[in-house]
Amino acid sequence: MPDPTPPQRRIGPYEQSLIESRARREARQAQLAERAARRRSRVIATAVALLLLAAGVVGGLAWRNARGADSPTGASPSAAACPTRSTVSLWVSQAAQPALAAVAKEYEAEPASGCVHFAVTAKSPVEAMIGLGPGQPGRPDGWVPDSEQWVQRAKATAKLAAKPAAPFAKSPLVIAMDPQQAGRLSAQPSWRDLVAGDGALRMSDPRSTTAGMLTLASALPGLSQEQDRTALPALARTTAASVDELFRAHDADPAQAPAFPVAEADLLQHNRVSPSHPMVSVTPREGTPPFEFSLVDVATDPARARLVEQLRAHLATPAAATVLAQYGLRSTAHPVAVASPKGSVGTVTVGASVDPASVTAATDAWQAVTADFSLLSVFDVSGSMKQKVGATTRMGVTQEAAGIALATLPPSTKLGLWMFSTDLGVNGVDYRELAPIGRLDDAQHRQAVAQALGSLSSHIGGGTGLYDTIWAAYQQAQQDYDPDRVNAVVILTDGRNDDPNGMTLQQLEARLQAAWDPERPVAVTTIGVGPDVDPAALSQISTMTHSKFYAAPSAGDMKTVLARALFDHSCKNGRCV
Repeated sequence: MPDPTPPQRRIGPYEQSLIESRARREARQAQLAERAARRRSRVIATAVALLLLAAGVVGGLAWRNARGADSPTGASPSAAACPTRSTVSLWVSQAAQPALAAVAKEYEAEPASGCVHFAVTAKSPVEAMIGLGPGQPGRPDGWVPDSEQWVQRAKATAKLAAKPAAPFAKSPLVIAMDPQQAGRLSAQPSWRDLVAGDGALRMSDPRSTTAGMLTLASALPGLSQEQDRTALPALARTTAASVDELFRAHDADPAQAPAFPVAEADLLQHNRVSPSHPMVSVTPREGTPPFEFSLVDVATDPARARLVEQLRAHLATPAAATVLAQYGLRSTAHPVAVASPKGSVGTVTVGASVDPASVTAATDAWQAVTADFSLLSVFDVSGSMKQKVGATTRMGVTQEAAGIALATLPPSTKLGLWMFSTDLGVNGVDYRELAPIGRLDDAQHRQAVAQALGSLSSHIGGGTGLYDTIWAAYQQAQQDYDPDRVNAVVILTDGRNDDPNGMTLQQLEARLQAAWDPERPVAVTTIGVGPDVDPAALSQISTMTHSKFYAAPSAGDMKTVLARALFDHSCKNGRCV
């Protein structure tokens, strides 16, 4: 009997986006290659025509063909000398791919290079890390990432064994900006101006692109915590999967992507292939970190490993530096000037490398605001929620804030709704489900949640059965646990536990401690409204589940506090609570 089909690893949403975007990128590369080929054909045709006119005879052409004089000077070893060539596969970051292809072609033409052909393929960092994993088919012989951070991640996640490699070239991070928008700048902007201002800065995904990663690592230290909460969700709403996607959006309509961070080399390459939609560079006044390109030897065949090492040596030559500069890369061995587009703002210089701690902090902050949620929201409907607040009540303000939060949460969010007081159900149960946990992009479920929120004021009465409710909600969240999301219970109350028949604080803490599973974390976030809550007890409960207590001293603070409670999560290594 044949073995059953082994279980297949589920493809996540980001990997799926890679698969879907690969065809678009390859089509773009083919389009760019076709444009370049047409330009070369026109140049060659013009040159040939001039030669014919100068010679004055057509017979010269036949003589040149017979002698093979149309072969370039210094060409690679002839076909007779190289009946076969050793192909060395290189995976290269998109910003360096045109330059590496040109350098490799020139190196192949040198007699000392031997019979070698470098197949240069553009790969995004995540594509490369996945493909470099143990046992992956079609692994390359050399890899040119654009940041040491990806090498370290590949070593950790793909168990990549690679020798240290110093950068052979760098390219500063710049803001590619529409010339008209750059012309409206009154001064050289700061990172805070660009990221937290009223501009239309977009960004590529910092979890998967170096441009996004370097931008966050550079900008976040200059932002306050409140600016983080405002700026990062706004950036997340317009984030693109790649720099190519942002360039395409700008070329289609500059208003769709008027400004976004890229490698200087990417900007210059875009202007070469899209001269009808040129962009200028804007450098933040604090400076920017560089993309750093190194040739990492990942060959398993010693002969190919030697060829990779030979190319690395060639990359440190003045000849290679000249070619690299033509494509916007700045050699670390032989600096060559790179001119900025006319109208650029600020001097483009190679700044200091970004430190790993800044990258980690930026990644964690981004994960906190972009992670999908599975939330069980639990609202206090005890009698004190009728207390007047201006022309409304505590419950009225709570419902308004919750409605705003419902509209703000991403459609992919899972959300459920409970209410609690005392004796709401059979045998004195203090809580009642109004809407089960479900996705908000299900129109029927979203309507059910909205109706449940609207009905809360009609259920007000009774005491505050807080501890029994928290334990029941925690168990429900564990039962509905989704490993791809931040799983949390959000408790909103305006009072202290006053159910004489319910569990004590010590009993609740003991149960939560026994039930806590670090592999399936469920956070209990507590919100206390008004002066009558027990902040010490609520803080203890939240802290032991790796969350926080949020105080809303007055009902008017509800909007801000509820937003903070929903989006402030502690994230580390991709896991958030």
